[in-house]
Amino acid sequence: MDALMAGVLYLIIGFVVRVYPDILAGYNSLSQRDQERATNNGLPLFAFVLFCIMGVCCIISYPASIWLEMPNLTTVVPIFVTLLGVVIFIIFGNLLANRR
Repeated sequence: MDALMAGVLYLIIGFVVRVYPDILAGYNSLSQRDQERATNNGLPLFAFVLFCIMGVCCIISYPASIWLEMPNLTTVVPIFVTLLGVVIFIIFGNLLANRR
């Protein structure tokens, strides 16, 4: 059940980031020129897609844990998805924010 809540939370965060990219960490500390560059490079869209993929992975883990008869899967997947998502976002988000 925790995986479903985490998945829905990630989906909500994804849609909010798409509408309000200012909530991304460090986005407000960029200069106006760098914010425009990051927006033109697709940083808010990338964050939206990444959070939606993270949410879908968490939600899919719930029926997968029932089908595989592995109840521990629903506790492990949200943690793994979060850690992997943070690494991906730091690496590729930095590339998108700094690409000229």
